[in-house]
Amino acid sequence: MQDRSLAVVASLALAVVFSAAPVAAQPPAGTEKPQAAAAPDAAPSQRKDPNGHTGISPYTEQVLKGQASFVARDIPGAIAAFQDAIKLDSSKMLGFYLLGEAMLESGNTAEAETAWNTAIGKKGTEELHAKVLFCLADLRERQKNWQAAKEAWGAYSTFLTSNPKATGYPATAAERQKQLDRRMKDEKDYAAVKERIVQREAERQKEAEENAKKDKLNR
Repeated sequence: MQDRSLAVVASLALAVVFSAAPVAAQPPAGTEKPQAAAAPDAAPSQRKDPNGHTGISPYTEQVLKGQASFVARDIPGAIAAFQDAIKLDSSKMLGFYLLGEAMLESGNTAEAETAWNTAIGKKGTEELHAKVLFCLADLRERQKNWQAAKEAWGAYSTFLTSNPKATGYPATAAERQKQLDRRMKDEKDYAAVKERIVQREAERQKEAEENAKKDKLNR
């Protein structure tokens, strides 16, 4: 998780500064994984522009500050910087996405979920939208909410199909749905077996009590 998050945050920060193509959604450990991009800091002499047209904007400065803190493993600092970026411009998806990554890294899955759910309704590229959907699906699995996870992977896959420019991992979504179907079936089967075991134990207990009563009467 750490390597994946570092690469994503660094790459997305570069996209903000240089208007490069945003990072595609990345798969869980064990599947294909893009190479991490370098993460340069904004030069002190870089031209600044409140609107971000001819130079770096205050919003982008906070995003880069958060990115630098994240890479340095200063997660509280990253969270604070991304929150400051959101205060400067709450209409953009990127700040909420990055805040979700930092919250997840801090172990606060509830706040990560809130940030990513909020990000869905904000302005952002198709690639970033797909990334947020990927993160939400992955989070549902972390929460062991299998049905919701399957639906989230379905939403991710559907978005990729409807938005060809959003580079992603449809094969990963399909595989995760298969695995979740298998897990839910196994749990259902286990629940039925467990119920039978409990029922048999109750019957044995009842039988033992009845035999004890008979032994007592026969004495």
